[in-house]
Amino acid sequence: MKMIKRTLGFNVENSKYYLKLSIEALLIGLFSGLIVSLYRLSLDLSESFLNNTLSFIKGDLLLTIGWFLILALMGFITAILIKWDSNSSGSGIPQVIGEVKGYFDVSWWKTTIAKFISGTLTALGGLSLGREGPSVQLGAMAAKGVSKYLPNTKTDEKRLLVCGSGAGLAATFSAPLAGFIFTLEEINKSFDRAIVLVGLISAIVADLVSKFFFGQNPIFPFTSLNLPLEYYWLLIILGITIGICGYIYNIGMIKASDLWNKFNHIPIEIRFVLVFMITGIVGLFLPEVLGGGYSMMSLIQLSIPPLSVLIVLLIGKYLLLIFCFGSGAPGGIFYPVLVIGAYVGAIFSVIVIPIFGLENEIAYKFIMISMAAMFASSVRTPITAVVLISEMTGVTNSLVAMIIVTVIAYMIPTILGNAPIYDTLLKRLLENKEPTKFDQTKSVLEEYVVPIDCALIGQKVWDLKLPKSAMVVSIVRSGNTLIPDDSLRIKYADEIFIIMNLSTYYQDNKEIERLIYNNWIEE
Repeated sequence: MKMIKRTLGFNVENSKYYLKLSIEALLIGLFSGLIVSLYRLSLDLSESFLNNTLSFIKGDLLLTIGWFLILALMGFITAILIKWDSNSSGSGIPQVIGEVKGYFDVSWWKTTIAKFISGTLTALGGLSLGREGPSVQLGAMAAKGVSKYLPNTKTDEKRLLVCGSGAGLAATFSAPLAGFIFTLEEINKSFDRAIVLVGLISAIVADLVSKFFFGQNPIFPFTSLNLPLEYYWLLIILGITIGICGYIYNIGMIKASDLWNKFNHIPIEIRFVLVFMITGIVGLFLPEVLGGGYSMMSLIQLSIPPLSVLIVLLIGKYLLLIFCFGSGAPGGIFYPVLVIGAYVGAIFSVIVIPIFGLENEIAYKFIMISMAAMFASSVRTPITAVVLISEMTGVTNSLVAMIIVTVIAYMIPTILGNAPIYDTLLKRLLENKEPTKFDQTKSVLEEYVVPIDCALIGQKVWDLKLPKSAMVVSIVRSGNTLIPDDSLRIKYADEIFIIMNLSTYYQDNKEIERLIYNNWIEE
């Protein structure tokens, strides 16, 4: 009871609560930004070392053999780290979402150490994986670590965890607004006033920290000409094309994971050594497809290569990506999906520009638009996609065209029944991992915003069929806090605060989401 009163006191009644959250948001931004910036720097140095190494050993058999022995050692060490902390495998974003939903309680310091080192090793080995998923997880773990040393309830810790993930994305992409929106659109998947405040502050602070390391220039210094209005119909074709590519992308990622699962009887050390060795072989013949894809993006920044080169690199990147990610190696698919989208856009521009006599520079408009659309098609976060590419390029004159293509690309895989990639990965993670058993004496306060099509609108609060351990403690309506009584009814846009027992939170939260959001919740 004491814990419940403390949770309610901090979150509902205390007018100084948001001041407390603001101060904590500064700390989250600082620590998340610092850890992710160091991780980003480590990966940049690793990729530079890899490129120099490949140039150095080229044509020398003994040096090549020596490099492959080092690759085998890196694969072995990565496997040991994953065995030490299984939460550090893969992207890291499904693990963060799982913890936010109450399924897991990850050891923040173990995951931080394991993810940082193993992620650096995969970058050094050239595995076709990105830094963004790990950065989101590192930011979240930094936030959780900070929260452990603050007088916070489990509710506060969860909110800081969500915002730390956004701060991690902001720091790795130098995109604070996209990092903030990502927390609402993908990690939390709902509106929470406290998260809006903390998320904005922590993302901005984390971005400022990263700027001390990497400067203020946009990651993709593209220029963009306006596409003539009479050719806007081309955007429909581009949107459909990318929507189909996003569908194929997601299917390939899952099928590759299924294929790897058939070899689970083989020790993880052997599997990871194999992944590093095969990646090394690919690097000898097609080094551009190694890593997150920074070499591929550099290749198209100054001029667009021939169509044959674009197709070979696109196919090579995709195949190596699903091979590496399907193995469970630490690394993300966030940046690689942008690279694949960029190359789809580049191929599209190489085809249509000469046919219709368009300006060559319009190719970069197609590239930028395709990056956002491909991301939205796979992850199903269209707002994040549009804002992210706008921040990464510093270009805003493509917003209307970008939104058109992004919406179409978003709809295609949705119509085809393909689930968002991170939802699928979380579901598969839960199938292979038991939820954490939490302390039964602790409580969590959750906020739910009533959508316009909610079936509960008009019902009395006391008549809601909530789980046994859940209770409505207040409703915020038009800025006024209402305490439930026998006459209070649910209305559209109500912010319902429900307290639940921590030990059954993941079950209760899932049931309440189904109750409030109806068909909004995907299985």
